[in-house]
Amino acid sequence: MIVVLALLGCAPTLARMPGPLDRLGRGANESTGDYLARRRGPPEESAVAVAAGHTAAPSAKARDIVAAAASFVGASSLNVDGESFRYDCSGFVEASMAKAGLRWEGSSAMLYEAAGEAGVLHHRHLPRPGDVAFWDNTYDRDDNGQLDDAVTHSGIVADVESDGTIDIVHLGSHGVVRIKMNLKHPHDRLSADGMVINDYLRGRTGSDPWGTQYLSGELWSAFASFWATSAPVAERG
Repeated sequence: MIVVLALLGCAPTLARMPGPLDRLGRGANESTGDYLARRRGPPEESAVAVAAGHTAAPSAKARDIVAAAASFVGASSLNVDGESFRYDCSGFVEASMAKAGLRWEGSSAMLYEAAGEAGVLHHRHLPRPGDVAFWDNTYDRDDNGQLDDAVTHSGIVADVESDGTIDIVHLGSHGVVRIKMNLKHPHDRLSADGMVINDYLRGRTGSDPWGTQYLSGELWSAFASFWATSAPVAERG
């Protein structure tokens, strides 16, 4: 990772950069360089996704996912009932759902596709706690210098604050940490009172193409309410 101080403006900004920043987020099976070209825009929301968005309170399964994600904050490995998961962003999402009793596997892009097939992918700016968040272009996955890298990162929504700021747990360059995202103000790093509302998810380099974006709200792609499905359930002995 190469971070240019002159572009970022001040050292305190660097201290709060949570990543992925340099290829964290590349799952074991993540090879979807042409994925962006195949996307056809936001899908129509299924009945499952709409119902999840209007639930008065998160389901017990959603609360279990949030608790599982929080339990990994600061962890240097991802283990659930004796099973080890990849120490990357999608491995963290897999482990969080597995700990809550749901079995979904794959890279961030594969989880995105699975969510679409299951009818739980959505683009509402206010997600539910327990949702999986997806981002595009958090790094140049195919090293072609273009902004064409879809679904390069994922994390778990832990809470939604009253001003719309979303608290997310993810695995980035600083390990499993909490970050912020506000889709009402996606281009603002700080709120009017100086609070962080969008963390950095991409580091600046001297070779960034024109139009490169860096904040979580700018790079956001979609959410998925896996907890709202009767999905594959983890079987553990």
